[in-house]
Amino acid sequence: MSWEIMRSEAGPCECGTGAVTYVFEMDDWNRTRSSTEVQCPACRRKADEEAKAEWNLEQRRSILLQAARELGTKRYLSQWQALFSGISKRAAWERYTGGSGYPALGTFYQHARDFGSLSKYMDWCFPQDLEKSLIILHVQDREITAMLKEHSRLWKPTNKSL
Repeated sequence: MSWEIMRSEAGPCECGTGAVTYVFEMDDWNRTRSSTEVQCPACRRKADEEAKAEWNLEQRRSILLQAARELGTKRYLSQWQALFSGISKRAAWERYTGGSGYPALGTFYQHARDFGSLSKYMDWCFPQDLEKSLIILHVQDREITAMLKEHSRLWKPTNKSL
């Protein structure tokens, strides 16, 4: 496996005293990666600070999501389990998806089979898509909703492109 440079661009840094090199690479399996090299000490420090701030933000988002999932599981998993107990896989799929969307019926069957049972799969689904799960349960929990809104608010799309 080798990485081949598909494109490399160099230009001035933000402050104009150094240079920045952008590299885009691809391997034999069409996987891609990109990198940026900043050759200016001041701009490098700024980039490092921005990267650390971004990492801290992602950690905060992760903590919020985990807390919301734990709280939702503690408060509502038993209701969720009762909603899906004693029904067929098809009925569970219809209840979960409304009869359309993801997962498709065949995919739903495959996931239930992979998890070993419908109940194990549905237990996994609950925290993975907590907002959808709470809507299905007709639950409005202000504390969990606030955590999920803050989680969404903190999301920043990547604006780095070559």
